[in-house]
Amino acid sequence: MGTVSHVTKAGMKGKARFCGIWVSVLVLGGSVWPQSSTPPSGDASNPVTAFVFVQRTPRHVTYSKSEVFHSVVDDVFSYLASKNVALAKDELAGRTHAEDEMPVYTALNIARDANATYLLYLVVDRPALKWIKVTVRCYDLSGNQLWEASAADAGGLTGGHGLRVTLERLHKLLDKRLGQPGLPVMKAANQPSQPPVDQKQSWR
Repeated sequence: MGTVSHVTKAGMKGKARFCGIWVSVLVLGGSVWPQSSTPPSGDASNPVTAFVFVQRTPRHVTYSKSEVFHSVVDDVFSYLASKNVALAKDELAGRTHAEDEMPVYTALNIARDANATYLLYLVVDRPALKWIKVTVRCYDLSGNQLWEASAADAGGLTGGHGLRVTLERLHKLLDKRLGQPGLPVMKAANQPSQPPVDQKQSWR
């Protein structure tokens, strides 16, 4: 068992190179980590966070616009902020997205340097018969894919409409995973305490 559990750095890189094969299996078999699983618990000194990285596929670069990609990036981070998702930041270089393809293992290294618990790896694509498709893959820092979700339009008349529909569908998919692995929610600080009960009034 010791041999199986021990993973060298070379082995990790090998796993990253075969990420495409893992995704194909997971799409057929469903999520590896059920939505009902209990995420790791953190504390003030080591909170549970997710590092988010967004990138474009070569097909999106060729057949779509950079403005569309950046609209997705802005929307995703705005959505996560509105839901109080605990995010880790790349303090060194502030990397959040890339116009060119970045391997998963590179994004994982950034997530580790940011002391994140999870990596949310978003890929923006331009399918042949759709305006846009956004795929979210959640990884732990060992490189294991925990779950995957994707949203796309139905091939409407305009790209703007397709983008809005896709983002709305993406929000609904992510709503279902809030507070679970990959989307840890920050606990509200300084919540007002309940006022003491007036015992005299309680007997009236």
